[in-house]
Amino acid sequence: MTLQIGSNEDCFSVLRFAGPSFADMRTISLRKCLIAGCFVLVLVIFRMSLLDSLNSWRAIAMSMDISKGDSVSREMFEQMYQLYDIRDVDCAGLFSQKNGSLDNALSKSKSAEWKGFRFHEDFYLKKTKHCGNFQRERGYIMTSLTKLEDEFPLAYSLVVFKDIEMVERLLRAVYRPQNVYCIHVDVKAKTEFFEAMTSIASCFPNVYMSPTRISVVWGKFSVLEPELVCMEELMKRSSRWKYFINLTGQEFPLKTNRELVEILTSFKGANDVEGVRREANKVRFINKPSDLDVVPTKGAVHVVVNREFVDYVLHDPVSKKLQDWLRTVDVPDETLFSTLNHNPQLGIRGSFIGLDDVERMMPRKPWVNRYKSWLGAPCAGRRIRTVCILSTGDLPRMHASPNFFANKFYLHEDRVAIGCLEQRLFNNTRDLHLGRTRVNTAFYEESIFVRNRLIK
Repeated sequence: MTLQIGSNEDCFSVLRFAGPSFADMRTISLRKCLIAGCFVLVLVIFRMSLLDSLNSWRAIAMSMDISKGDSVSREMFEQMYQLYDIRDVDCAGLFSQKNGSLDNALSKSKSAEWKGFRFHEDFYLKKTKHCGNFQRERGYIMTSLTKLEDEFPLAYSLVVFKDIEMVERLLRAVYRPQNVYCIHVDVKAKTEFFEAMTSIASCFPNVYMSPTRISVVWGKFSVLEPELVCMEELMKRSSRWKYFINLTGQEFPLKTNRELVEILTSFKGANDVEGVRREANKVRFINKPSDLDVVPTKGAVHVVVNREFVDYVLHDPVSKKLQDWLRTVDVPDETLFSTLNHNPQLGIRGSFIGLDDVERMMPRKPWVNRYKSWLGAPCAGRRIRTVCILSTGDLPRMHASPNFFANKFYLHEDRVAIGCLEQRLFNNTRDLHLGRTRVNTAFYEESIFVRNRLIK
């Protein structure tokens, strides 16, 4: 924009825009006008900078839990750091692909010292007899850390079966006292695993064991049942939580709680659910009831959805009818949540509008809630049923990923990968809380599922 000053009145108009204190400057000469204009320009810039600074400090003050004091938080993080300091492994070097770091880490992970180390059920049964000590020794963060996080609680389901140490480390990684958690242990799990898991849950007032246990069979409706049971339990236990996230016992977070809260706030109610129609196996859907007015859509059981979506899943007649039909369909866990989220005529807040149009423009609709390496994508470890078992060599790709959680890990095969992800999560939690870094939500705000969400 070019400003042309051709008269005293033009100058007056510009000065008046800057503030009322310049309203009488009608007889100023052009030279004086230019000098005054420069002064006003500096004043305006200073005012804008001051407002920006005030807004930045206001945002920081809102996010920090001032009542607890930064010194207390700093001391807490200093005490906890030793839990995540992995001896003789350069995790930062692994994430940045520093020369020699991977070979050294692989050598360490294959050593008898690392391979043989493991926490079993009896360890947790013993430690959880004294819950306060267990929380401190295992490094649970027992404060919401920030007002922002306290006012945006999350709800989690954890559907688990084995490997008590991996599950406990996952719970520790996502735990905050303002969130709520439902843990479902498969009926087929060992008795000692269930007892240890129950004992861990008893140490936290916001961690609940699923009231019903299901025998989960891959490809059947029983895969969905633990999710539905936990959804019901979480709705009953708290009216505050904003988003539901479902996890399995072989996953690990790539984002801190603070990052998740800021990103999900930027979602503005949008749901993150995978959706595929063009490449879906439509043979599964040939027997859809004629009175079920939805277009079946393939996706994944992994979701990040708002509270209204969960309420619809549990209570709406259309959802009930869809579930009844899916009991007769192969792999129904890939259909329920995706179908509900990609039929916007159902009126579910945050659901996706225009999946068919999107699939005409791009191979697949993007989603961010899981990092999962299928056949054809890079994998440093081995594969089971075309899914990569993530390991140390995959750390740089996970580090660069915008995804929320990574799936899946076998802790007994590679302890370094989880150890380094824990260290990274801890460092990011600390640095965000102490103001050393900030969350950039621009990528998520501009994502297609946020821009094309159903607004109610």
